[in-house]
Amino acid sequence: MFLKKVLGLSLLSVLSSPVWAQGLVLNNQDLRTDLNWLNQQGVIQISTSTWPLSGDEIQRALAQANITNTTQQKVIDSVLNTLKADNNMLKAGLFAETDQKVLPQAFGDKQKAQYQAALEFNAGGENWDAKVRVNAEKDPQIDNGQDVNVEGSYIAGKLWNQWVIAGQIPSWWGPGHDGSLIRGDASRPVIGVTAQRAVQDSFETPLLSWIGPWQYQAFAGQLDDYSAVPDAKLIGLRLTAQPLPYLELGASRMIQWGGEGRPESLSSLWDAFVGNKDNGGTGEPDPSNQLAGFDARLNLIPLLNTPVGIYGQYVGEDEAGGLPSKKMYLAGVDYSSVYKNLPFQLYAEWADTRTNGEVRGVSYTHSTYTDGYYQHGYPLGHALGGDAQMVSIGGDIRFDIMNRLSGRALVAKVNQSERGAKNNLAFAQDDEIKAVDLTWTHYMQPDIPLKLNGWLSDSDANGNDAGVSVGIEFPLDRAWAAFR
Repeated sequence: MFLKKVLGLSLLSVLSSPVWAQGLVLNNQDLRTDLNWLNQQGVIQISTSTWPLSGDEIQRALAQANITNTTQQKVIDSVLNTLKADNNMLKAGLFAETDQKVLPQAFGDKQKAQYQAALEFNAGGENWDAKVRVNAEKDPQIDNGQDVNVEGSYIAGKLWNQWVIAGQIPSWWGPGHDGSLIRGDASRPVIGVTAQRAVQDSFETPLLSWIGPWQYQAFAGQLDDYSAVPDAKLIGLRLTAQPLPYLELGASRMIQWGGEGRPESLSSLWDAFVGNKDNGGTGEPDPSNQLAGFDARLNLIPLLNTPVGIYGQYVGEDEAGGLPSKKMYLAGVDYSSVYKNLPFQLYAEWADTRTNGEVRGVSYTHSTYTDGYYQHGYPLGHALGGDAQMVSIGGDIRFDIMNRLSGRALVAKVNQSERGAKNNLAFAQDDEIKAVDLTWTHYMQPDIPLKLNGWLSDSDANGNDAGVSVGIEFPLDRAWAAFR
């Protein structure tokens, strides 16, 4: 009891510090892993299936944390250090790799070129938040015709528990570790406006309180360099709810709509969102590209006192009988525990972006939006692109406050359809890839992570490959102090 009180007072003192000036938290692999570990240990309850996350929601979860031992406190400290690093007012970043890594992109990987330098400025208050990030790139993996961009930049305001965000930020919709069938971050971020709740509390009215903590994220933006239909729009809505402490349910809807030569009236937008009639009376079948699906996560710690999670997602390209059809699937299981006071997480995941288990050239393609569900040739959904399969296993372990190791091994069959080959530049031909991908993170300071990544892969089309990369982000005020 004494230990619990001490840990609780320590946490409250940190939550009252200036770290919590931050409003939004963009996709971050280490942070997601730590929050999921705390979820599965029964320390906190927070949804990690919709990104970006709100800093207010993380603060709520940590303020209610049920900390019972020093290992749990170690993971809490890791979360706080990640947030502090993300919230440094002025920081710089450097990244370089020996060769471009031709693997399905991992969650939170914002490096889209072989060499990158970044300068970032953060500012905010209780009801506003802003991030300006300028990236200079050389030898891009995803070519957007620019050497300098502002990906990861946004300005946001909060009113009545709602964040409204304008900028170019990555998103993620779903419970998967290595992919989301409907909204991933393998492509460059789409420029647009996002709205979501700040704190995911329950409805107060008894009529709706059974829904439990809930969240929505609405998005509207415009695709860049989409030559098939210039100025095509990307519009989406995601809803999640936790009717039981151990169960989260999600529903997602994405639409490619409008653009040059396409109707853009409110009635055509409604027809596209409903998805069961022609768009704008053109007489052409389904001229808006529509995807929708459902996902769920079940945490077993409250039921069986076992730190295991089971999750799944399915997404359909079209509608039949009021539900998504022509389906793609994803399922997985993860386990969060402790070995000799070292917190670790393991997972296994399977994804199938074929159509109902068959290669049909339908997934992420469309007869009107013929560049498919891609931007710059990289998928807006799962990093594999369409008509692919992947099995992956992975994990993460914290050795101490200064070192952590994460990685995955995977086998993937990509682009099994000739029809999809012209759209998927990530994997432009039918291929089978086997790979091991490891990252060691050394914290030079608690908020200065140095990441060393290495990978080995074997491809039927391209043979063996190996490479390493190094990346670091650091606050400039600390670098200046060290220089002096």
